[in-house]
Amino acid sequence: MDTGTTKWIPVPYFQINQEGTILNSSHITHSYFHTTSNIWNILYKEDRNKAIVMLSQNASSNPITKHLILQTRNKLFGNFKCTIQWKDGIGHLVCTEVKSTKVLTPLPVQSSLVNTQKRLEESEKKLKKVLKILDIKEN
Repeated sequence: MDTGTTKWIPVPYFQINQEGTILNSSHITHSYFHTTSNIWNILYKEDRNKAIVMLSQNASSNPITKHLILQTRNKLFGNFKCTIQWKDGIGHLVCTEVKSTKVLTPLPVQSSLVNTQKRLEESEKKLKKVLKILDIKEN
């Protein structure tokens, strides 16, 4: 496909090699994802095996579709339906966002929130014990 034409594809579209290096992409791709030279940089680590399957099928002429979690421009992770078709050693990858009611937060933030919640629960238990002690002393 002509690289000039590729730029105007109205969905996130990448041309990649078998290692995941991005050779070309559509303009709209940059409104979804940070500019990067490799697809691995935006892929959620738990979905790497799915991507390996997609990249290893380059001899196949049949399109392969997988749901992948990709990191978007705003550092959140979103669910994308990604379809790749290989031709002459180049993968033509289209990723369309799957709308869901739940937004996935980046893992460090999510872990931090869980840890904070646990600490608050522990603090609440300690405060209740202190209140019981104080209540006993007053009576």
